[in-house]
Amino acid sequence: MSSEEGDLLILDNDQVAYTGKGAAIRVSGKQNGFMGSAMDVRATTGGPNDAVTGLQVVSGGQGTLQGSTLNASGYFGDGASASGEGSHVRLEQTEITTDGSRGRGVMVDQGASAALIDSSVTTTGFMADAVSAMGAGSSISVTDTSLSSAGNAAFTVRAQQGAHIDLRNGTATAHGQYAAVFNITGADTVITADGVKVQSDLAQGVDMQEGLLQFSNGSINAKADGILIRPSSPLGGGRAEVSHSQVLSQTGNGINLDAKGASLELNDSHVTAQGNNGSAIWMPGGDTQADVHNSVLETWGNQAAAIDNRAGALRMDGSRVVTHGDSSHGLYASTDVIGGQVGGPNATFELRKVVIETFGEGSVGAFARLPGAQISMTDSQVLTHGDLSHGVFVSNGAIAKAQGTHIETLGDNAYGLVSQASTDVANQIDLSDTTVLAHNSTALRVSGGSLRADLTNSRLTGRDAIWMTAGGNGLAAGQVALDSDHSLIEGDIRVDDGTLQLSLHNQSRLEGAITDTPMASRLCLDDSSDWRMLANSSIGQLNNTGTVEFAKPTRGDFMRLKVGGDLDGDGRYIINTDLGSLRGDRMEVGGQVTGNNQIMVRNSGAEPSSGGQRLTLVESQGGAGGFSLANRGQQVDVGSYRYTLQRDDDPAGESRWSLVNVDEHLSTAASAAINSSALSTLRDTWDAERGSLIQRLGDVRDGGHSQGVWMRTYGQKQEVDNGAARHFSQHVNGMQLGLDTRLARSHGALILGGMAGYSHANRDFNGEGSGKLDSYYIGTYATYLDDSGWYADSLLTLNRWSTRFDVHATDGNRVNGKSRSSGAGVSFETGKRVRLEHGWFVEPQVQLSALYGGSDRYRLSNGLRVEADDGIATQLRGGAQLGRALTLDNGATVQPYIKAGWVQDLSARSQVKTNDISSHPDGNGGGWYAGAGVTGALARGQHVYADVETSDSSTLKRPWALNIGYRLAW
Repeated sequence: MSSEEGDLLILDNDQVAYTGKGAAIRVSGKQNGFMGSAMDVRATTGGPNDAVTGLQVVSGGQGTLQGSTLNASGYFGDGASASGEGSHVRLEQTEITTDGSRGRGVMVDQGASAALIDSSVTTTGFMADAVSAMGAGSSISVTDTSLSSAGNAAFTVRAQQGAHIDLRNGTATAHGQYAAVFNITGADTVITADGVKVQSDLAQGVDMQEGLLQFSNGSINAKADGILIRPSSPLGGGRAEVSHSQVLSQTGNGINLDAKGASLELNDSHVTAQGNNGSAIWMPGGDTQADVHNSVLETWGNQAAAIDNRAGALRMDGSRVVTHGDSSHGLYASTDVIGGQVGGPNATFELRKVVIETFGEGSVGAFARLPGAQISMTDSQVLTHGDLSHGVFVSNGAIAKAQGTHIETLGDNAYGLVSQASTDVANQIDLSDTTVLAHNSTALRVSGGSLRADLTNSRLTGRDAIWMTAGGNGLAAGQVALDSDHSLIEGDIRVDDGTLQLSLHNQSRLEGAITDTPMASRLCLDDSSDWRMLANSSIGQLNNTGTVEFAKPTRGDFMRLKVGGDLDGDGRYIINTDLGSLRGDRMEVGGQVTGNNQIMVRNSGAEPSSGGQRLTLVESQGGAGGFSLANRGQQVDVGSYRYTLQRDDDPAGESRWSLVNVDEHLSTAASAAINSSALSTLRDTWDAERGSLIQRLGDVRDGGHSQGVWMRTYGQKQEVDNGAARHFSQHVNGMQLGLDTRLARSHGALILGGMAGYSHANRDFNGEGSGKLDSYYIGTYATYLDDSGWYADSLLTLNRWSTRFDVHATDGNRVNGKSRSSGAGVSFETGKRVRLEHGWFVEPQVQLSALYGGSDRYRLSNGLRVEADDGIATQLRGGAQLGRALTLDNGATVQPYIKAGWVQDLSARSQVKTNDISSHPDGNGGGWYAGAGVTGALARGQHVYADVETSDSSTLKRPWALNIGYRLAW
């Protein structure tokens, strides 16, 4: 059809069969058109060099087939073609087949276009493309169509030289060798596919040379590379945009950016490489770029890498990287480019919120090697499961940075971080807010070369924290400079080769031992940082203005710190000792000591076996500096006694600092135990409970009642000095309840009663700690009141004491103990009230009392043994009261009084042993007392009374003592 006037031919349910050269149906000119429905069109070449086309549209013509079949057979036998600007072929519900070499299913060029809707295209010949578009302005639209090419080197979809092919919701399959499904060549060439399933049985899914691929909501399954952007010119280029899709390569790479300047944008997709030596993304081309968002990159073969970057820049966020084979790394950045167009010298990764996980043996999470290779991770995670599968590996001038990232290895000999380099080559590792955890290996392994590492607010944990050693082939280790800022290093540090410069500052901490075999390393601690040493250690030089703590020994294994050179700084050292066996931690300084250093000594509760012995803590080769004790009072609690630090210098220039005994100075724990268990201390508490008759019962002379109940509360402050332990103070508070009956006698009355009470004492050991006493008691009393003014009062009590205390030793450690004991007390008081004129009276009195305290044995939390012997304390008290009885207008009587006297402790000395060392706290002595009080008889048998008193003696001072009581008689 080529009418100049224009023509439209419409055929329905017809058959066109043509053999020869040319087209079975040809439409030429924009004024001509053809429309066929339910047709069977067949074109067959007439000879070896003939070319045929089933439907051919040229020069702006229009051709349409609907519900038809279209077959071309023979060499260069095309099913349908359109050529020239404005030419258009529309194929709807049509089946197109070709079976000859170079026979294309649908072809457009020179600005023509074609549309395939709900159709199928099948080619079987060599280089027989299913659909092909060539030239700027040429385009093909494919919707709901299946495309298939079976021949070798036959592309299913081919776009060249600026053409554009758009596919929607169909399938595209290539069965032949060297036959990619999609082929793109030319800088302005575009293939767009949405909802398309791509299958390549023997070749690539997409083979690009420049151009643009836009692929979404589909899948690519290829024998070779899923997407290959290959070099085509010195300029390179080519871009793939993949979203919401799956890309799988059976033996090659998921996506291969081989061309210089090639780029990739991957969104919400899953890319898989199944074969050995494959990569989900392979970036050998120079200046390549890849942006990956919310995607999964996965490999299943051995010697694979999820992302292998040799000369490009990859940015990734919100994604996951997984490898399953042996020696298969998650990320691999190396500037030794293999193949492709070599561009710049850099291979970089920038990751944010990415999870990297490897499952095979020898599979590194992230690997960077050679200058220009850099891996940066933020808010990410690296987890390796296999043996020899390191977390992050830097080699020969590479850089690794991690912020807010967790790096963890689970396998044997799987290091958290590895630095390996040739001699005089340095790597760099920067960690910020990052955790490195190697469960069964070293957190940081340096094998040959040098390393600069910065830790900021991070944690480095492993069986060994750091291990420095020479590399393979005799590569010597260089210098490792590690700066720790507010970070934690957990695990031993082993320096087998090279030198380590470790700086801890801004509240950094090292927990582990250091073994510096060359003795050339240096450790520096600022005043906010500390090193907790867990085993014998050695270091070339130590500059300490912070704290070095020797961990508490297990099974009696004390530790030794050897400093090969000088010890600098004004540092603090926490050292453990057992002076009972004359063993302890020790520092040996091969050089000189400078600065004013302090030693905090933590000792067990044991005693040395004999006096006059010493334990050396530090040895040095002299120096202007020194050591002093950081313990409270610059003394060490050692069992029952205290020790101090003494320096000795010998003529050879060596200096030693040793612990020596300070005679007669009790340790904190021993002093508290003696004060708590002394008989005199119990006696002082019992004195508050016992009191005098008027303090206990008030004035019971005037009363015509037979029975009575009463209650009394009391409190007093006591300052106690027993001459053996350090003086202390206690507040005693308590309450008593009693019931008695009055029996009339010919010349007076007899009162018989019983009582029960509770006292509580709070003890203050003068800045060393505190203690408590709970006293429970019951008692009986008998009081005789003679009409002549004489009286006699007797009291018997049975007591149960519960004592506990909690003190801090001179090293700051808490020591506590508790005990229970029992006792009994008796007292006898007599006196006479002499009545004077106008209600005045004077009453001399005397009291004799005795308290028995039972023995007690207990052990303190620090191991100190305490044995308190039983004993009896006796006391004589004599004095007088002066008072006046007043009758008020309402009939009530009030009786104020003042009093004074002397108290003499006749025997209050007992024995308390601490670790079999005897002390004899003694409450003997005398002193005065004075006070005032008032009793009142109210209506209906109610009586109230109050008494205040103060006293002073050589062993007990009472600034104040108060008694208040109430009695009801009937």
